[in-house]
Amino acid sequence: MALPVPDHALHRFAVALLASAGMPADDAACVADLLVWADLRGVHSHGVSRLPQYAGWLASGEMNAAPSIRTVVDLPALQVIEGDRCAGALGMRHAVDAVVDRARGAGSSVALLRATTHTGAVGFHTERIARAGMLGVAAAASVPLMAYHGAGRAALGTAPLSIAAPRGAGHAPVVFDMASAVVAMGKLRQARVKGEPIPADWALDANGHPTTDPALAKVPLPVGGAKGSGLALMFEVVASLLTANPILAPALAAGGAKYPHVQNAFVMALDIDRIVDPAVYRSEIEALAAAIHTLPPSGVSAVLLPGERGEARRAEQARTGIALPAGVRRDLATLAGTHRIPVPW
Repeated sequence: MALPVPDHALHRFAVALLASAGMPADDAACVADLLVWADLRGVHSHGVSRLPQYAGWLASGEMNAAPSIRTVVDLPALQVIEGDRCAGALGMRHAVDAVVDRARGAGSSVALLRATTHTGAVGFHTERIARAGMLGVAAAASVPLMAYHGAGRAALGTAPLSIAAPRGAGHAPVVFDMASAVVAMGKLRQARVKGEPIPADWALDANGHPTTDPALAKVPLPVGGAKGSGLALMFEVVASLLTANPILAPALAAGGAKYPHVQNAFVMALDIDRIVDPAVYRSEIEALAAAIHTLPPSGVSAVLLPGERGEARRAEQARTGIALPAGVRRDLATLAGTHRIPVPW
């Protein structure tokens, strides 16, 4: 059995691979921060398993290795930021920095980020806002990956959404992170690698029929049927139409022809200290946390707040190293061999 990989070693490895694929070292470090954050929390579908995909996009030009990220609409509490096909982590760093800075003066601020690639684990971005003492909200719109409710083909992005709130001293933020799909595309990929059957309500096959075979699963289904479908559709309106960068209608009009991978995002920060007495807020969120924690469990597991399971996993793997799935190690070893970079395991 392969030994776990120290997070700092995995980070260096990710930076080296991205730099070898053409990304400046500082930008590569920003992307690696996001990927390793996900792996530390056990969310390997959004971790370094994405490196082969990113390297392919850099090679094809679908991901711009030297983007010109700039503000194209600048209002007191709202900005539209052009990502110029940057790595999603870079565009989101720019957007998060912008909303935190503006919210300190205005109390709240919104950034709409257009034309990036894979946004990554949105909880990473909202956690940054929460660690600045603010409430953060972020969501992304992307190319068709998920079925529209009642339809038998991909028509919506999976529209990941995260809300994060700071807690009192000594506690990690509460980080809620979900996709509008029943299951993330990355988890379907992992099921294929493992050859494990999937629940019948996870995905459709190429003919639009439910399947339990991960090898046949092509289109994830929306969570809650029409609810998840409607949520994803409205994020296309918020993040794509308001940035004059529509994704879904042009992609669907392409009729199955290859459509470049593109994403847009919505980011918001609310400065808690400008809205409510900070001491009162922290007292009340701790009272809320305590009320949730003392609920009687329905099973053997403790009742947790959003993000607590991932934070516990992060703390554990920060000590012991990250246990990467065998399929991820194999894919990364192949990519590393292409770039003549030693693997960290």
